[in-house]
Amino acid sequence: MSDSETLDAVAEFPSVIQPALRAEQLLPAGYLGPTSFIAGLEENVDLFLHDQQSNTGGSENPTMAPSPGLVRRTTEVLRCLQDFSAIKNLVQKYYSVSQTAVIPSSLILDALDELEVTVNAILFGPASDEQMLTFSTFVMHNTSKTLKIPQNSDGTVFHKCFTGPSLRLEIIGVICALAGRASYFGLADSAVRDTESRTRFSHKMLVACDLTIQICKSLTGLNDLSLWLVHEDLLLSKLLRGDSSSVTWNRLGELATDIFELGAHRDSPSLLPLFILESRRRLFAASYQLDKSIATFLGRPPRISRRHSDCRLPLDISDVDLAGHTHILEAARRSLDSNGWNTKKVYQQTSWIRLRFIISTFREEILELSLQKPSPNRTEQLRDVSSRCHKAWNLLPEHLQYTSSCWESDLPIGVKLISIISYLAYLYNEFSIQSLLYQDSKKSNAALLDVSSEILSTVLTLGQQWERSVDIKGDFTWIALVYGFSCASVLIGAIQEQARTGQPLLYSGSRSSLIRNLSVFISQLESMAGPERATSPLFIRATSVFSSIIDEILEPRPEVSVDGTNLDAILDSDIDTFFFDLQGMDLFETQDFRVAFDDMLY
Repeated sequence: MSDSETLDAVAEFPSVIQPALRAEQLLPAGYLGPTSFIAGLEENVDLFLHDQQSNTGGSENPTMAPSPGLVRRTTEVLRCLQDFSAIKNLVQKYYSVSQTAVIPSSLILDALDELEVTVNAILFGPASDEQMLTFSTFVMHNTSKTLKIPQNSDGTVFHKCFTGPSLRLEIIGVICALAGRASYFGLADSAVRDTESRTRFSHKMLVACDLTIQICKSLTGLNDLSLWLVHEDLLLSKLLRGDSSSVTWNRLGELATDIFELGAHRDSPSLLPLFILESRRRLFAASYQLDKSIATFLGRPPRISRRHSDCRLPLDISDVDLAGHTHILEAARRSLDSNGWNTKKVYQQTSWIRLRFIISTFREEILELSLQKPSPNRTEQLRDVSSRCHKAWNLLPEHLQYTSSCWESDLPIGVKLISIISYLAYLYNEFSIQSLLYQDSKKSNAALLDVSSEILSTVLTLGQQWERSVDIKGDFTWIALVYGFSCASVLIGAIQEQARTGQPLLYSGSRSSLIRNLSVFISQLESMAGPERATSPLFIRATSVFSSIIDEILEPRPEVSVDGTNLDAILDSDIDTFFFDLQGMDLFETQDFRVAFDDMLY
């Protein structure tokens, strides 16, 4: 679309409009399942179709003028576009390196180019209040319309449904969220290079995204852009507010609710084009995995249950194929194997979304079993989950299974990182299972020590790369906390018990190598106990206690005082303080990559 066409679209629009506000409309009820009040009606009868179609113009129903507050908030969001050159640069860099982006790149980058034309035509300089009012009412009017997706459309033209003369507020919020995360990870040019300005810019983008969600709830019903918006806002909120933030937790609940309302959790027959269905499957799979990770981290019930969902795995196809012409997408689909995997040795976003979803299905089962009381039945179920999880991992395409040799290859650092993080998530499933089995039997468990050792070794491997590579952003603290600390505690406790009792150590590996790895991990904990970190009290005490136990093992004395060398003492004295401090932690400085690797760019 040319600059003149953009100006005409805005200029022809009246300066005072009356967009139909959500509270004044009878909006579609959304997805209604098999037990709903209309389930007994004949199939394909949509009681709400007429209402949906009648509101496509956004003003057929009785309307009211938008409140001054709503217009003002919309204007605040649109003023963020005056930083558009920085925003575009950030989003483009994000998609050039990300292995975890959920929204297909072409759908966003095409919209970005179209939005640039609009911004250059309307906000080419300091915009006057009158210009901003006209622009705001133009965007609000478009947003108040129902987002229509023609059945015969494809990814090459989809962006035209919400950009140019049809510019909607949702896509602006999505782009702001993406730019905010990219800025926080340091993918900025000189305009937002230093840490302080990067953080400030990210917060500015989060405010704009939050406002966009509020405004859209007042203007329009739920649509695919709304799902994108809430998902991307959640990821940015996790970074800036933290995973334990109440706002982040509520945003996760909102995402789950919107998925159910739109019916994205079901694979029901649909008239939607294939690229939209595949985009929904990607978002559902990524949201499901994120939900399980946060549920594990916070010890809360998951929001999205697999037993109430039958959404298929997204096809293992590239972003270019998904957003291409229909015949290209169909050809890509036909080239996959019977399980939906790409038959070529490729590394692409959908591959990792599929892999992590598969791992998370077992995590959901483990979370459910963890709430049961110990019993022979639970033990049997846990062993069954363990067996199926191992089998599922071994059935993955070989090139997606992590091996330590990948660090010597020329693979992109993003591929190496997500590979090892996915492997840690897989191992952590087994660690959780073996920990529950230990609770059931109260007997030493060789499998628990073996998987703990493998996790610790993998964490140390990642730590070495962290120190060597300037391309890897973020901090190692959360990896150490979530994976390393728990596994090291199990291993040190077992070695201490063996040294004191003389009983054989039920571990299949080398005891001396295990002690060396633990010593390296203790050194890493010591290096992370800086005065500026909220976790410092825990790390300082853990370093002291772990070191004392290792000294006791290596240099046994006739009489050894156990004061201060009991692992339970660490947790009893420091864990409450630790989790209190956690509420205010900056999760970029100490990232929980088990939870937040969706946000990782490198």
